[in-house]
Amino acid sequence: MLDKKGIESVRVTAMDGTMLLEADKEHFSFPKMFIHDMPVNNIIMIKGKGFPEYDADSGVYVIAYMKNGDRVRYIGRIKMSLENQINIQIRDEYGTIMEERRRFFKVRSQLKCLISGYEREGTLYEFDVPIRSVIKNVSIGGVFLDSTDPPFRKDDIILLNFKVGSELVGAVVRILRLQLRPDGSFEGYGCEFINVDKKMEGLLAKLVYDIQLQQRQEQMEKDFQKQEAQKRIKGY
Repeated sequence: MLDKKGIESVRVTAMDGTMLLEADKEHFSFPKMFIHDMPVNNIIMIKGKGFPEYDADSGVYVIAYMKNGDRVRYIGRIKMSLENQINIQIRDEYGTIMEERRRFFKVRSQLKCLISGYEREGTLYEFDVPIRSVIKNVSIGGVFLDSTDPPFRKDDIILLNFKVGSELVGAVVRILRLQLRPDGSFEGYGCEFINVDKKMEGLLAKLVYDIQLQQRQEQMEKDFQKQEAQKRIKGY
């Protein structure tokens, strides 16, 4: 069955593999709906802007990118296609973990970083004043960088600086993809670390662990506050 809470993002492709659209978890949901007066909960509703219109009942693949790093592919059919919304019914009883799996577990973050320079087609460019950016998610294998000005290109090599605890880390990443939001605006860069030695791998593992720990503590605090609020409402 589809683990809806474990999905970080989805990608929808045609049956021939052609990419149709992508969406992060802020732009999709699984509302309870009715088909022929029967309740269903396996329809994913994706919202955005400027979607092409697709024929009803067209077959598609929905690829779910999971928190644990798996990519799980499901067969689906388009039930509604509008400019700002697409509904797809997923055969959630059949999911195939794709052979090419993410190598490393990633976590969401808001880690500030500096870009001191970049290499493009063999030429190194250094900034007089480093560019400020934000690492939106991180794993031992790579990072997702927020959009920057000036923009970078696919295959650019970026000189990246950020902190792990009190230690300043200098890393080198290659841009693998330029990612758009569902509304077509530019979101950021998917990057892989290159030239990672054992020390760097250890620092990245510590960074991922520290972020996970902080997020768990924050979630526990939210759960506690919610429970206390419910007790006050009930009067005990």
